[in-house]
Amino acid sequence: MSRTIWLIMKKTTYLIIALSIIVLTLVQCRVIWLPPKIYIPDKVIVLNPPVMTLREYTTSGLINTHARPYIYQITNSTNGGAVYVFGAAHSKDPKHPQVAMMDSIWDLFNPTTAMLEGRLGYLITWLHNPIEKKGESGFTARKAKKKGIELFTWEPGRENEINELIHKGYHPKLVAAFFSLGVHNNNWKNFSAENQNKEMMNAIDSKTKKYSSLKGLITSVNEIDSIWKAECPNIPSWRSYKHPKNGWPSGKLEDISELTSYIRDEHLCRSIIDLVRKGQRVFVTMGASHAVTIERTLKAMIQ
Repeated sequence: MSRTIWLIMKKTTYLIIALSIIVLTLVQCRVIWLPPKIYIPDKVIVLNPPVMTLREYTTSGLINTHARPYIYQITNSTNGGAVYVFGAAHSKDPKHPQVAMMDSIWDLFNPTTAMLEGRLGYLITWLHNPIEKKGESGFTARKAKKKGIELFTWEPGRENEINELIHKGYHPKLVAAFFSLGVHNNNWKNFSAENQNKEMMNAIDSKTKKYSSLKGLITSVNEIDSIWKAECPNIPSWRSYKHPKNGWPSGKLEDISELTSYIRDEHLCRSIIDLVRKGQRVFVTMGASHAVTIERTLKAMIQ
């Protein structure tokens, strides 16, 4: 090995070490936020009564009548553990009235653990306002990090969702199409045909390639066209179809959507119940619909 190559390798190694130290320091100083961990309950918790299904939520009319935000507190009378559920009206406006409401509730409730919806992703606080970037999840993360308490996502994780859907009998290729199609619900028509194809290929890549059960199952937009036509033969193409409020076209795609929501809500309930049983005071934010569909289960199982 020549001296020149050796010097280049040495400088590169030093640079990598220096950058790693800088990144770790910024993470420790809470300038860079890493995605929160998934919470895994210590044991399986049987939910009784079960969480409300998405179909019950929509057909009952609750979707159009409940408050937004939808909020409530439940306390465990035996150990002092509690949960404050803040079902938000999804908004990335820092001046939205619910932000002040969340702030006031946080201080009064004084949580020991926080949970949020979604995977949050990486945030650099020097560049991003957490609320403008991630709405109520950004608010929750900021408050938890400032207080120095544990922060979790209440999501079960996409891999677990996929495996559960396949276990329930849905073909992996249909599952791959479902997640790819959901990227721009009701917005595909805003793109030109060329950009629709480009966006769909990006969606296929981002929604399937990292998961072993879905990787390589769909490789072209034509396959998405074929799956849509087979599942939805009497309605417009996915390129122009307008999804109903909180839903998908009737059939297997709608069934997958409902089951995915149910899987998430079940994991959310089990996580909250497990933490409260351990005496934690849990502040959790989510879209208002989730707060409604889990309420009866939480109130029955946290006493």
